[in-house]
Amino acid sequence: MNIKNLYYRLNESKALIYIRNNKKKIILITLILMISIIAFLAIWFKVMLHPKNVANEVFIEVEVSSGTTADHLAVKMQEIGIIKNHNAFRLYAKIKGKDIKIKSGKYYLSPSMTAEQILDKLVRGDTIDSDIKVTIPEGSTLKNIARILNEKGVVNDIEEFANCAMVEKFKEKYFFMKDFPSNASLEGVLFPDTYFLPPGKNTEFYIDIFLKRFEDIYFNKVDPIVKENEIDFNIYQIVTMASIVEGEAKLESERPIIAGVFYNRLKKGMPLQSCATIEFILDEHKEWLSLDDLEIDSPYNTYKNEGLPPGPIGAPGLSSLLAAADPAKVDYLYFVAKGDGSHVFSRTYAEHLKAQNRVQYK
Repeated sequence: MNIKNLYYRLNESKALIYIRNNKKKIILITLILMISIIAFLAIWFKVMLHPKNVANEVFIEVEVSSGTTADHLAVKMQEIGIIKNHNAFRLYAKIKGKDIKIKSGKYYLSPSMTAEQILDKLVRGDTIDSDIKVTIPEGSTLKNIARILNEKGVVNDIEEFANCAMVEKFKEKYFFMKDFPSNASLEGVLFPDTYFLPPGKNTEFYIDIFLKRFEDIYFNKVDPIVKENEIDFNIYQIVTMASIVEGEAKLESERPIIAGVFYNRLKKGMPLQSCATIEFILDEHKEWLSLDDLEIDSPYNTYKNEGLPPGPIGAPGLSSLLAAADPAKVDYLYFVAKGDGSHVFSRTYAEHLKAQNRVQYK
């Protein structure tokens, strides 16, 4: 073989190697693009199934005609602002095998509901005629919630509801409970809201509705702010703090300030001294607490014990959860109620005593 032929052979080999390497690169790039597109679509699909507007709790009457499928209904629901995307809803319904199982009738649907909640309601046939309207006020304790549901005819046995509303029964189903004590009740996480509940279901069914609402609210509205502010509290602690703020605050504007006071006291190792925690122990509201009340032997007595109580003292609403996630940057350590819903805030104990005297003898 002469030198010229050898030169051509070498160049031909290099060209083949170059082509092979380029093919490998093209295949690799194509795979990366395909994986990226699939990942993007998966994320998009999941996001589209979230509530259209978790804060919009208005219920809209939607009439479903006989024979209506998920395809037709999804377009209508997007047009009136109940869901984010009709294609995502239709695909979700098909995946679940429920796209042709929707029952006719009139329904109350809300932009604050997930696609799963809406579809389940439509398939079960929980129409306006069958639903029971139940309002859980902010700050409601587990006992109060059980009583309200009993009075509305949703649950028949208050004690059974209380026995079912335990962390250990739901911990594996809801990942946000990973830091919750297994022997604790669900105090604080049955979200206060207005619900339209179908009658005749078991207790766990209703508790699931409340827990899913809490999950939607917390992770869409509260958790991003907790992370942004780098608050070193887990979910259970945030809810506990929010429940105390809920028990103390009457004015919307004061919630972040009251939260700021409690965080300041925690940082200084001072007891929270929250009257709301004493009322939780007493299971009643009192205009004035006695000295004996403040001496009650309980881990929830924040006059005798430092730090947060063992758990929430009621179900905080969104405003109190946001206050716990984003407390006001204040240097107050004390506050006293003025009697009109507002408070006087003080930096020192001497200022606090003066404020108490002014309020008492006003």
